Amino acid sequence: MATHQTAVHHLRNYCTATLLALGAGNAVASSFALIEQSVSGMGTAYAVGSSGIDDASTVFFNPAGMSRLHGSHLSGGLHIVDLKTDFKGSAEYANLPPPLSGLDGLAIDGKKKKTLDTTEVVPSGYISHQYSDKVWFGMGVNAPFGLKTEYDSKWVGRYHANKSELLTININPSMAFKFNDNVSIGFGISAMYADGELTNAIDGGLLAGAPGANDGKIKLTADDWGYGFNTGLLLTPTQNTRIGLHYRSEIDLKLDGDAKVTGLGAPINGKQDAKLDITLPDTVSLSGNYSLNSRWAFMADVTWTNWSDIDTLDIKLQDGSRSVAVWDYDDSWRYSIGAEFKPSRTWTFRTGVALDETPVPSNSLRSPRVPDNDRTWLTLGMTYRHTPNLSFDFGYAHIFVDDPKMKGVSDNHNPKAGQSTGFHSLSGDYDASVDILSAQVNWKFR
Repeated sequence: MATHQTAVHHLRNYCTATLLALGAGNAVASSFALIEQSVSGMGTAYAVGSSGIDDASTVFFNPAGMSRLHGSHLSGGLHIVDLKTDFKGSAEYANLPPPLSGLDGLAIDGKKKKTLDTTEVVPSGYISHQYSDKVWFGMGVNAPFGLKTEYDSKWVGRYHANKSELLTININPSMAFKFNDNVSIGFGISAMYADGELTNAIDGGLLAGAPGANDGKIKLTADDWGYGFNTGLLLTPTQNTRIGLHYRSEIDLKLDGDAKVTGLGAPINGKQDAKLDITLPDTVSLSGNYSLNSRWAFMADVTWTNWSDIDTLDIKLQDGSRSVAVWDYDDSWRYSIGAEFKPSRTWTFRTGVALDETPVPSNSLRSPRVPDNDRTWLTLGMTYRHTPNLSFDFGYAHIFVDDPKMKGVSDNHNPKAGQSTGFHSLSGDYDASVDILSAQVNWKFR
C-alpha cells in the first residue's frame, strides 16, 4: 500500500512537471523568430539588412535608413509561409517510479508517422515621414515572433506536444537624425503583445498502473505586453558604399494566464493561475552595401542573436508550485550575401543566399514543438515601379532545412542537472522545407 501511495505521489508530481515543461515549450519562441519583415529585403536573403532598404520597411532593420527616403513613404507587405514537415519515429516509457519501473523501455502506442504541413501569413506595415532636412519619424507594425504547430491527439509524441501557437504584435515608433551626408543615426521603441496557447496529453493511465490507458489533457494560455528598443547607425563613407550597424534589445515578458487539466479526475483535474517569465533575445546586425555602378549592387550581412541569455524560465502556479525550467540554447549567427540589378528605372531584380544557424544545441534537446535546425535560404525578388510614387515588390524564398533529429527527448528534461525527469522518451527524424511567397506595395505620398 505504501509503495502504491509513493507511486501516486510521484505521478502527481509528474503531472505538475508536465505543466512546467509545457511552459518551457513556449520559451522556445527564440527558435521561431520571424525575419520576414520586408519583401524587398527578402529578395537579397536580407543581406541588405541594416545598410539601408529603399522603402519604409527599413524602420525594422535600421531606422537610420529613413534618412535616405525623401518625403513620406508607406509600405505594406504580406508573406505567405508554406511549411512542409514529415515526422517518423517512436516513443517509449522511461524513468518510471516503483512499482512501474519494470515497464521502462515499453513502446508507447500512437501514430509513428505524421505530416505537419501548414500555411501561415505574416503581415507587416511601415511608414516614414521626413520632418526636415535632418529629422525623420517612422512607425512599424509587425510580428517578430510566431509559431503554429499542431499534431493530432493520437500521435506517438502526444505527451510532449499537441498544439503550439504563439502570436506577437510589435508596435515600433522610430526616428532618424542625419548629421551630414556620411552619418545618420536612428532610434526606436517597441511595445510587443504576446499571446500563446500550448497543449499536450497527460498519461493518466500511469496512475492506475496501466500506461496509455487513459489520456488527459493540459492546456496553458497566457499573454502579456513587453517593451524594448532598437538603435542603428548608417555610414556612407563613399558615394557607392554604405555600412549599417543595428541593435535590437531583448524584451522581457511576464506571461499571465491559466493552466487547465482535464480528463484525469480528482484531484488532478482543475484550473489555476499560471505565470511564466520569458525573454525574447537581443540581436546585433552588421551590413554592407556596395554599388559597382548604376545597375549593379552587392550586399552582405551578419547577424548575431543572443539565444544563450535566455536558457531558463521561472514558472509559478497559483498553488505555490515553482520551477525553473532549464534548456540550453546556444547563441547563433546568420550570414547572407545578395545582389541587385537595375536594368531600367522601372525594374529591379534581386537574389541572395543565407545560412541561418539554429540555437538548438543537440538532438536530445530538440522540441517537437519547434523541430528546428540549420537552414539555407535561396531567394529571388523584384521591384516594379508603376509610377515615380507607386511601386510593387515581389519575392520568393526556398529554405532548405537540415533534417532535424530527436534522440531520447524527454517530456521534462533538465539538461544542466544532467537528468530527465519525465516518463516519456521520444526519438525520430523530420524532413522539412519551407517556401515563402511575398508581395509588398510602396507609396510615396509627399
